[in-house]
Amino acid sequence: MTTDHQLWPLFDLVLKTPRIELRYATDDLLETLAVAATDVIAPGTQPFDGDATFYDPTPAGRRRWISGQWAARAKTSPSWWVLVFAVMVDGEAVGTQEMTASEFARLQTVGTFSWLTRSYQGRGIGREMRESILHLAFAGLGAERATSEAFEDNVASNAVSRAVGYEPNGIEWTLRQGHPAPMARFVMTRERWSELKRGDIAIEGLEPCLPLLGL
Repeated sequence: MTTDHQLWPLFDLVLKTPRIELRYATDDLLETLAVAATDVIAPGTQPFDGDATFYDPTPAGRRRWISGQWAARAKTSPSWWVLVFAVMVDGEAVGTQEMTASEFARLQTVGTFSWLTRSYQGRGIGREMRESILHLAFAGLGAERATSEAFEDNVASNAVSRAVGYEPNGIEWTLRQGHPAPMARFVMTRERWSELKRGDIAIEGLEPCLPLLGL
């Protein structure tokens, strides 16, 4: 009898470093993360765009967040996909690291997005997450470039991008809470990653997933 994981092998995709694991988010993990996501934004900050569910900690907001994750999973195809990983520290889900691509087989470009609960911010985990997902992109999937962006006053996210080795890639303006705000853009090329790549990141369960991603 075919199991769910054979039908959806992404559930077995795991990235491991000496400090953390990134596990493709199952429904059980998404339910845990929906609660964790209510403790991400520090008072007085606006790190996400105006429609982000992080600004709505109510049960309705959490349902909107998790239904958005289900909708994105359902759209997985060679032409567009998003991989949402639960960030696991000592067995606890404390955030997500996402990677998105459109027409990846032809463009070989990915984008990333992540968040951590406040008690785990400022401990170097954000960098560990980003280096892990870049390893999947370049070593696992053969990407040529990875992009990231954050509002200019999102100091922590931009600091991670610079620390990992991304290069500045311009500024764009987008709405935040109904008002225009500058967004800093960054890019990591394969050549740049090859100079900085780590040798202690492991990928498990990738090969069965490749057909879902058009590879």
